[in-house]
Amino acid sequence: MSVIRWGMIGCGAVAEVKSGPGFYKSKNSLLLGVTSADMAMTQSFAQRHSVPNAYASTEALLANPEIDAVYVATPPSSHKLLALQAARAGKHVYVEKPMAMRFGECREIVDTCAQQGVRLFVAFYRRAMPRFLKIKAWIDSGAIGQPLCIRAVQHQKPAPEDLSRATLPWRLKPEIAGGGKFLDMGIHELDIFDFLFGAIEEVHGIAGNHAGLYDVEDTVTAAWRHAGGVQGCGSWCYVCDHDEDNVEIVGTRGRIVFEFFSDKPLKLITAEGCVEADIPNPQHVQQPFIQSIVDDLNGEASCPGDVESAVRSTWVADEVLKAYRRQKGY
Repeated sequence: MSVIRWGMIGCGAVAEVKSGPGFYKSKNSLLLGVTSADMAMTQSFAQRHSVPNAYASTEALLANPEIDAVYVATPPSSHKLLALQAARAGKHVYVEKPMAMRFGECREIVDTCAQQGVRLFVAFYRRAMPRFLKIKAWIDSGAIGQPLCIRAVQHQKPAPEDLSRATLPWRLKPEIAGGGKFLDMGIHELDIFDFLFGAIEEVHGIAGNHAGLYDVEDTVTAAWRHAGGVQGCGSWCYVCDHDEDNVEIVGTRGRIVFEFFSDKPLKLITAEGCVEADIPNPQHVQQPFIQSIVDDLNGEASCPGDVESAVRSTWVADEVLKAYRRQKGY
């Protein structure tokens, strides 16, 4: 088994704890070099994480023949460009979610990676996290009988930086993120539902902006149907007066209830009572997924991430947001 040598593009908050350490803490994995738009940030990250090479440009990083794979950890507006550059340089590609700004860009990335003979992975990393594998195991074992429907709710109060256009994070700027917090966070839920129940084949959604704090959507409601018949509905609001995170998966013999974005105990509720599973999140939440990519590239196991499902998740988000985007002109 060979060591997969990684290059990383982007040294922001996600790379600091969630993902970056996973590349040098995973078995048979080495973070060989990093780069970003800010050389001081690049050098700081390299020093703090003992990365041997801090590059001044993407081109310099991609020119290193020792790098086997590249992690694109930048905002969505640059995903397509950087993924295509990496693929054309002969590097395997691991790109943050969403894969790109729109469905069409995703297809271009997929096609280019195939043409260049490199592998493509997208950071829907919850597919490898133990708590979500436990949920899948409960469902696959028939613990709730035949799955029928899903109800997902994510409601949040505005963050302090959301209250002024002068301090808005890039995740709320359409030209950089392509959408708002629904595209940043809600898409994780859509991907997990695809993982659990198969392709979402039909979706209807309404997006709006009620608070006027920024241009992207702040409230989304959606309903969808999976290929196997499971139906779902969701409500995402990021300008309300409370915080709520709840998912309920209902079957013919019981239900599973959990918070999606925390690691509070999962609940399996049936006629026999309530069983709880307390499964803390890993310190570096992407590490199990990164390990699965390394093992996949070495032919040892299959990564639970599926490129076509990642493309589908962007298609679903596009369908939900298309009327709002058309109205706002982006």
